[in-house]
Amino acid sequence: MAGEDNFYVAIVLGSSKITAVAGRKQPDGAIRVLAYAQEPSGTFIRKGRINNVTKMKQCILNIKEKLEKSLKKSISYTYVGIGGMGMHTVGNTVSRHFPEKMIISQELVDDMLNENMSSATQERDIFEVVPQEFKIGTQFPIDPIGIQSENVEGHYLNIVGNASLREDIDTCFRNAGLKIADTPISVLTLSDNMLSESEKRSGCVFVDMGSETTSVAVFKNNLLRHFAVIPLGSANVNRDITSLQIEDAEAESLKLQYGAAIYEGELENQNPVKLKDGRLVKFEEFAGLVEARMEEIIRNIAHQIELSKYDESQLIGGIVVTGGAANMKNIEKAFKEHTRFEKLRFVTKGGLKMQTRSSNNDFNKDGSFNTALAIIDKGEFNCCGGELGSDIPDLFGNETTAEAPKVQNPANNNPAQPAGNEVPPTPPVPPQPEPEEPEEPEEPEEPKKPKKGTWSKLVRKMKSFATKMVSDDDDIDPDK
Repeated sequence: MAGEDNFYVAIVLGSSKITAVAGRKQPDGAIRVLAYAQEPSGTFIRKGRINNVTKMKQCILNIKEKLEKSLKKSISYTYVGIGGMGMHTVGNTVSRHFPEKMIISQELVDDMLNENMSSATQERDIFEVVPQEFKIGTQFPIDPIGIQSENVEGHYLNIVGNASLREDIDTCFRNAGLKIADTPISVLTLSDNMLSESEKRSGCVFVDMGSETTSVAVFKNNLLRHFAVIPLGSANVNRDITSLQIEDAEAESLKLQYGAAIYEGELENQNPVKLKDGRLVKFEEFAGLVEARMEEIIRNIAHQIELSKYDESQLIGGIVVTGGAANMKNIEKAFKEHTRFEKLRFVTKGGLKMQTRSSNNDFNKDGSFNTALAIIDKGEFNCCGGELGSDIPDLFGNETTAEAPKVQNPANNNPAQPAGNEVPPTPPVPPQPEPEEPEEPEEPEEPKKPKKGTWSKLVRKMKSFATKMVSDDDDIDPDK
């Protein structure tokens, strides 16, 4: 059936785990979850960055196999949710002056956007662009098209990060045989599905407290105004606790049992914390480790709000907090003390605007699949590759990777445009040898057609491909 061959796949790269969901949109706006998977990523992703491409490739293969087994369909494309240490916003201004008054056109606005894009460097890539207001005389319109003026000044907010982040992701997914439909920024996609229109309009701060990183996004008048990824998360609390000479697993267990963002009462009168090996640790010592680190994380969040040049009087929607660390005891009291914000909303389970339907009643009970579901909700490109096992290997180097930075459109408040403002092309049908085709591929990176020849040449190419596959398998980490 045609409907069964149409679904979306989202894979979210996290520092503690990689989550994946395959789903189909329903007529009422709900998402039918068809398959899902999780794999630990702590050994090859650190603070959102891939540090072992071989292990990452194997993880993608494992996830792909699990999803396809449940779907009974092959997967050709996937959306990949990204983030990572060092990703932040940088403002930029582009001006145009004219000898006489002229009407601002779409062509002029596009030309100014292209000039803004040229601010990217070899080391710093632009992952997404959020146009802010345009200055025309004393006016600050969001959409300047049709206005007559002698000059125009465009203000842009570029979300930038290390160029190697995108390169590593492209390499891993290409080697795993999956094409990338788009690379949305995880926390921004999640915020679009968790924040209300009134919160974005009146101004708010969205905080995602992850394992290795904490992401902070500030919104005002329906536009992103500031974004940064802080290289601190709940895993830092665990590492502090391991200074007591215990393993990380025990540290996580103790954090869940005794941890608090702020402790109350006389700590010296509390019973000591008993470790697995029988040792006793003063409760005051244990509490000091947890509380100090949580204070550092929240104060860094407060600092990012200050950098946005907005304060609690302008951000009427307050702070919305999600992520694993949002479950910690007394977290609300700690935020009030260290940020001076009184209006707080914590989203610890669910919290998405759209409904989800799954055959497993326990699916997403802890909210760990929220980001993947939010990405699917914005998906526009069919990720299905057809019947399982029907794919013919692509011998001619065809590949499609969405690498152009996305541009948010403030005029219609559509924050998730397809990469390059285009829907990715339909997955290519593997070419068959045609005697009429005269060209032979020169570089494997460019899509080419097979050279004129007989079936024997195709067989030789398939043998070469099979040999390469065996060689690729030899590179897989034997510990996986």
